[in-house]
Amino acid sequence: MTAMRYKQTKIWLLSLLNGFFMLVFAFYWLSLPYTFGDEAFLIKWSSLVKKSLFGFDAKPLPDDIFFVDVSNSKTVIDAVNEFGDTSPYHRKVITDREHLIAFFKMLNQHQQDIRFVLCDVIFEDETPYDSLLAKEFSALGKKLLGVSYLTNTGEYIPPVIDILHAPATYTATQNLFLKFPLILSDTLKTVPLMMYENLHDKHLNRKGFFYRFDGQLSLPSPIVDFKVRNADFGVSANPDKPDFTVWKMSTILWMRDNADAEELKTFFKNKIVLIGDFQDDIHNTPFGQMPGLLIIYNAYLTLVSKQHLVSVGWMCFLLLAFSMISYRILLDVKVEKPQWLLNIFQSRFGQIILNSLDEVVLLTIITLLSYFLFNIHINILILLIYLKTIEFLWKKALKRRRRKSSEIEIQNTAISDY
Repeated sequence: MTAMRYKQTKIWLLSLLNGFFMLVFAFYWLSLPYTFGDEAFLIKWSSLVKKSLFGFDAKPLPDDIFFVDVSNSKTVIDAVNEFGDTSPYHRKVITDREHLIAFFKMLNQHQQDIRFVLCDVIFEDETPYDSLLAKEFSALGKKLLGVSYLTNTGEYIPPVIDILHAPATYTATQNLFLKFPLILSDTLKTVPLMMYENLHDKHLNRKGFFYRFDGQLSLPSPIVDFKVRNADFGVSANPDKPDFTVWKMSTILWMRDNADAEELKTFFKNKIVLIGDFQDDIHNTPFGQMPGLLIIYNAYLTLVSKQHLVSVGWMCFLLLAFSMISYRILLDVKVEKPQWLLNIFQSRFGQIILNSLDEVVLLTIITLLSYFLFNIHINILILLIYLKTIEFLWKKALKRRRRKSSEIEIQNTAISDY
């Protein structure tokens, strides 16, 4: 009985230790700026079930946001040819700076009513209108944020116009957006973080390997929860739940000349003004194609809803769940599978899949509970690979130990017979 109790205690201690390693590994993987694209299916459908089936789909008020689309406010400039020279025979389409000057003049007339302005337009080409546009930008002060980006080689490209800016770059997985990093290259705060710090007066700090908001542990690259999706734009049939609206910048400029001042004031009063291209700046997400501006906004909303923060409850939940899975593997607990399933997976490769089903189901349940209870998706594919590696090494160690015990027993028997 004492030996059995000792064995059980040892297994539980090893399970807790492995559960702790899995927790650290899960946190580390969540901290990376990328994830596996194969997990997009689980992220998408767990989000849909929570939002659509159970109704947990809190959204910001549409009246708080003013979306401005610049997709039909374009002009053409001379571009640089392959020899590095500006050529009138090479053309490039950019957002019309004259239209932007007119729009920002209107914004400055209402800047006391505006909460914040994000201009998601890349300014990497110089034009004769840049000084005038910079003057309008300057009038808005810290209420305005522009965007910059990092190239594939890591080169930082700031705007050519003087404007407070932050990078709007993320790492795609299989050409799919899932995560938005809060920090790039260790020091560059990204657009969603800059928006959040400006509007909520909270700041991200790094101490050692960890990031914190007001002393609470934070994920540096949270998986974005898409609170505002393409389906939320349009004309709502429910007046109590109005949809979001996108205004063309050209239409707003036309209204400036045809509407009275009080009517225009309602556009901007207590609003966050988000300016971007809803037609050409398109990205792939688990919920289909989405404008880059909307991705940035959802990343910002993820911070507002505190889904980037790591709670003690979440860590305890994962430690317990991972320890129980580890305990099951160390004791080699088998789940009886139906014969029809055994018949399907008869090949060697099929047996590998069949032997992984239990862990896949358990890890899926854990990530669903993590999302439903704590609003944090976890990466199960890499954890599955880790678990199967631990299982393989554990079984190999047990086999070696049994073989060694058998050899000792045979030797003892031979000595006894002698």
